Amino acid sequence: MSEEMNSRSIVIGERLKKAREALGYTQEKVAEKLNIGRPRYSDIENGKRDIPLKELYSFCEFFGRPLEYFLKEKLAVDSGFKVLFRKTEGDQEVAKVITEFETLCEKMYTLEEIADIKIRPSISKDYAYEKDRLLFWGKFYAKQERQRLNLGQASIRNLDQILEEKCALKIFYLPIPAERGIFGMFTYDEEMGGCVLINTNANFGKQLFSLAHEYAHFIFHKERLGIVSSEKEKDTSDESLADNFAGDFLMPEESVNDIFNIRIKNRKDLTAEDTIYFAEYFGVSFQAMVYRLNNLKLLSNDMKEKLISETWVNTVRRSMGISEPESRPKFSSLYFHLCLKAYQQNKITTSKLAEFLELPLYQAMELGRKIKRSVQDDECLDNF
Repeated sequence: MSEEMNSRSIVIGERLKKAREALGYTQEKVAEKLNIGRPRYSDIENGKRDIPLKELYSFCEFFGRPLEYFLKEKLAVDSGFKVLFRKTEGDQEVAKVITEFETLCEKMYTLEEIADIKIRPSISKDYAYEKDRLLFWGKFYAKQERQRLNLGQASIRNLDQILEEKCALKIFYLPIPAERGIFGMFTYDEEMGGCVLINTNANFGKQLFSLAHEYAHFIFHKERLGIVSSEKEKDTSDESLADNFAGDFLMPEESVNDIFNIRIKNRKDLTAEDTIYFAEYFGVSFQAMVYRLNNLKLLSNDMKEKLISETWVNTVRRSMGISEPESRPKFSSLYFHLCLKAYQQNKITTSKLAEFLELPLYQAMELGRKIKRSVQDDECLDNF
């Protein structure tokens, strides 16, 4: 085996081991699933045996990793995702989601380099706070961040675009089984920056709240490297602070009071329909709106419990003509833009475009033709 081939075998072996351990598989299980001998697989993982490209593709498919993951000498993503895998150890379904999340972040990082568009604003240290004053600090920093991001008091429906452009967060939406009780995840790496995953099995309002919640982890808890926001962790100080921040950030006290006073003359007259209207205005879930109104003393505890227990809210929403979009795209507009820009600059091939956008090759070819026609039309206009 040549020195170059030996070096490649070592890299591939290390990546195979990392991918296997992330999913909680033993060498025996991988060898059995891929129908290869356990000693041979062990040799491959230990860098003692070269692997044909055709066989490597089967490993890519099995582990849910792109080919580059096994071949690149250096990966940008590392520390934060190790924490996520450790926190969810033993749950192979969630491990597969984290694997896809990690792959998407790696692709985004690669696209930034290829298209020569690296958004790297200066990142401040974690904001300081006192654990016995979580309500105060959540509100204080929510107001500060709105001012810093020039958001005023208006509702924020395009928060993902704002955080991508102004904070360089990499944001992706993937389904996580509802029974796991996971709302979102956050990782931080100095080279990669902040990465956020939102569970699409929640409603759209909850997804927006989760995004603001994960943003709170970005400004407060980068030193944690990786955080899984889940039902079982919701009473911890980290999660309570993130919830307090998200509520104040998405539903500023001044804005809530203004719209409440315009619509409601007497607090006792507040109905479920009013609350649905407020939730739709701020883009949050019905439950989040109920809790916010209660926190601001605009809703009694008894009324809060009554509204939370209602089972007909979705029926009322539909009767009011309010419905949620059927799905949210996995890729953000920025990710899509980077793909198109790299293709326009001839820095990636059509097959690479298909890989980045997870499209069949024929669809990527059609998209490529449209992109080139668009570029040609622009050039014709420039010549007039």
